Amino acid sequence: MENTIDLRIVKRSNPTKHYVIQDYTNGRTQIREEGKVLKFGHKADAKAYRDKVRGAVERKELQLNQRYKFKDVFLLMAEERMKFARDKTKKLTKQGVRSYLSYSKRQIAKYFPDIYLDELDAMSLEQFAITCDKNGVTYKTVKDIIQHIHTALRWMMVKKYHHNFSSALNWRIYQQHHLLPVDRDDQHEKKTEVITNAEANAVLAYAEKHRHRSPDDALTYGIFIILACFGLRPSEIQGLHRSNFNFEKRFVTIKGAYLGREGGYRNRTKTDESYRPLDYTKIQAEHIEWINDYMLKYSPHNPYFFPASRLGHDQQHHPVSQYKVRKLVYAAYEACGLAKLEWFTKRKTEQYKIIECRFKGGPMKCWRHYNATSMIDNMFELGLTPNYIKSRLGHSRWQTTQDRYGNHNLGVSDEMRMERAEKVGKALGFNK
Repeated sequence: MENTIDLRIVKRSNPTKHYVIQDYTNGRTQIREEGKVLKFGHKADAKAYRDKVRGAVERKELQLNQRYKFKDVFLLMAEERMKFARDKTKKLTKQGVRSYLSYSKRQIAKYFPDIYLDELDAMSLEQFAITCDKNGVTYKTVKDIIQHIHTALRWMMVKKYHHNFSSALNWRIYQQHHLLPVDRDDQHEKKTEVITNAEANAVLAYAEKHRHRSPDDALTYGIFIILACFGLRPSEIQGLHRSNFNFEKRFVTIKGAYLGREGGYRNRTKTDESYRPLDYTKIQAEHIEWINDYMLKYSPHNPYFFPASRLGHDQQHHPVSQYKVRKLVYAAYEACGLAKLEWFTKRKTEQYKIIECRFKGGPMKCWRHYNATSMIDNMFELGLTPNYIKSRLGHSRWQTTQDRYGNHNLGVSDEMRMERAEKVGKALGFNK
């Protein structure tokens, strides 16, 4: 900052007469202390403080806040998050941060070219949403970008780039009825398909019947058993170690995840709540112990519960690859009539192309939804509490569990549907 600064005393009258000091050196900002605008009852006090600040700046004992452009600080935040993501001990992942970098280059720099932090407010976000809509950007994308912007603004406040973004942070696109798409389906993310009870039983029966044929069939069986029992995330399944299981007391502890794009296993979970113990029954234990015994004979030195068939390029043990997991899952779906695939050989490797599958894009996610929906649909009959269900899924809030999984139904028989209708009718007074 230059030695000569432009500090001006300005009189205000709302709610009562007072004086503030404004810095015009780099635009127009008000002098603050601990995030609050300094107010003086007398002009002489304001002058004395102004002279004090000016002297401190000229002696380089103090540097006043400069004005920053929103796009520049957003990019700075994205780059910092990517730096942390490269550190395996941190909670951020490169995959999760890439969206910030992408939005920074494609949308933020384009739609916020010259907006300073002190100018960013609710109207700025509304104008951004309107402009995006005119340019053909989907509602879902705009909503996602707004969420990223809110995260960035909170980061900027913590880093003291700006003290207050209350106006922008309180703006919600779903509350702006004039911005909502006419087609309701365009307002929401595509729902994950849930595998039905009949379909799940058919897949499990198929996998169990053929588990002795080969290591791949044993892997297929094991993957579906773990999916059905616990509804784990794919990265959590890969990250399972034999040491995670307490076979005597029948529980497994989810301690980490395997993220191939992030450099391998991370001894941490997606959230703090995702670090969790999961109990299982005696019947489930028979399946799980069979899998463990088989894999121990198949690959005795690999610590992963689902081991790769050979050492990696780094000569280290790894779990079965995500590609192979998906390949085995889709192959089982095809065998059970739930998918249509085209198989071909490329570079001496058998590969597949999905022609038709209801679970395309989330072949394992549908089992997590199946697990969660089964608990939610039967929570009252089984005496399950919301706290238990959310904890089992690794969520911090029941609302997250309910919003994500509570809108599914695994299929209700006609008898059960009519029984529920009778109960509702009686509750409404139609009991004669």
